[in-house]
Amino acid sequence: MVTITIPNDYNTPIGNFKWIPEVAATIGTFDGVHCGHRFLIDQLKEMAAEKQLPTMVVTFDVPPISVVRPGTPYQKLTTPSEKLHRLETEGVDYTVVLPFTPHLAAMEAETFITTILHERLHVRALLVGYDHRFGHGRIAGAEEYKTIARPLGMSVQKALPAEINGMPASSSAIRQALEQNDLALANRLLGYDYILTGKVEHGFRIGRELGFPTANLTIADRHKLVPCDGVYAVRATVSGTQYNGMLYIGRRPTLNNGDQRTIEVNLFDFDQMIYGAQVRVEFVSFVRDDMKFDSMEALRLQIQADYEQITALFATEQ
Repeated sequence: MVTITIPNDYNTPIGNFKWIPEVAATIGTFDGVHCGHRFLIDQLKEMAAEKQLPTMVVTFDVPPISVVRPGTPYQKLTTPSEKLHRLETEGVDYTVVLPFTPHLAAMEAETFITTILHERLHVRALLVGYDHRFGHGRIAGAEEYKTIARPLGMSVQKALPAEINGMPASSSAIRQALEQNDLALANRLLGYDYILTGKVEHGFRIGRELGFPTANLTIADRHKLVPCDGVYAVRATVSGTQYNGMLYIGRRPTLNNGDQRTIEVNLFDFDQMIYGAQVRVEFVSFVRDDMKFDSMEALRLQIQADYEQITALFATEQ
């Protein structure tokens, strides 16, 4: 996959893009690169094969909401690097990252199609998501795109929607599932286990005292969606090696930890000092809600029960 980043002033001479061949393309935020996105990309590949063109996915460096409605809280399913990695696994020939700036947000659909898609990116065939709209005011749809694109020699096709068990596979549906503590549904719509990547920081070493040492994770991207509080069965990757484990998200009410929310992972069959390391966590299954215990011993017994339940869960997968 070739990744192309457009300069954020959008004034780079058109001649600098002459090396890009004519392509079949689709455009969107692609947060999560979930089942719905992959269904769209499959349709793009079919269209590209019919027209004997390479494929191109056009996406953005930041969520449009961060520019269109600055100050509005938002959460992401994937960081920019995670999104590009997942797009690479989909076998797309070209991925273009457009800086979503106020200038781009104010651009009319006709200008966007003509100057960005046609002149710079050489889009010959455009696949439009079934509910996708771009351009200032987001008033243009597939039929309007066809009217604009036809004189340019660009064909426009509207994609079919994707559904999983009768539910639309969308980024908003996945975010809602994670926020409502339905990890199973979120993973089903994603088509893979939800992922968090964090840096190991020093903690209070309470887990070690309870017999289950944990790595405290700090998530660098404050907009990355962290699932609901509770205990999870996870797979964690450290320095290229994957381990089964259990992960806790919460405010440690038994310890009267206040409002400080922590993310702690206990890796099975692991005994290394990894402060400063990056740990990639895949959320396999939700185990239980966070709760307050009457004593540290009661907490220890519950963690032991969690460990046994999660160990049994992974054993059934072998």
